Amino acid sequence: MKRVSASVAVWMLLAGSAGAEVPASHPWTGFYIGAGIGAGTVIQAQTLVDSLGPLFSDTYGATGHFAMVTAGYDFPLMQRYVAGVFFDFDLSRISNDSWSTLQPFDQKHAWSIGGRLGYLATPTTLWYGLGGYTQSSFDFFMVGSRDLRGFFVGGGVESRLVGNWSLRGEYRYTQFLTDTIDLCGCVWLDAETSAHAGRLLLIYRFGSGAATQP
Repeated sequence: MKRVSASVAVWMLLAGSAGAEVPASHPWTGFYIGAGIGAGTVIQAQTLVDSLGPLFSDTYGATGHFAMVTAGYDFPLMQRYVAGVFFDFDLSRISNDSWSTLQPFDQKHAWSIGGRLGYLATPTTLWYGLGGYTQSSFDFFMVGSRDLRGFFVGGGVESRLVGNWSLRGEYRYTQFLTDTIDLCGCVWLDAETSAHAGRLLLIYRFGSGAATQP
């Protein structure tokens, strides 16, 4: 439900800008790099299972922050639209150390690859939706590291500052595939994981990045 609501909100904002003045020529095309910080919540439903079926289940949450780097390429689609591809790497400090859980866990790092499609509300402001594939490393108590795979969707806004610099803020919802962890050869743990995160990045664009004013 949260995923649907976030996507609807982003596209409503895009549609609401349809009456804006037609953007002037603006250098959104090209390669960029960036770095930033974020904060998020990981929600995990854990179910203990034996050969006869489920034994116990509960849902746990973990919160924390992370640092990230990104690289990507944008290109124009018609006058108002911009498309792009990107790669991110995150170092996370999102942790659940509560002993009330079946398996306390820490999210250590993640990488993501995806695409975005944006609308130029003004020559210097891009609203966009995004989606893609992600893989994240989690450490479980008494189990060790597990790589969880999944997909993400979200949206955000990027605003040009001065020269080649811009500021980007976005929200992402991530849904991981259910992972089954063998605890002792006769008991397993099913972990169904999702995450919500806000991200703030400073972007540097290569080439002629001077912003054109409306």
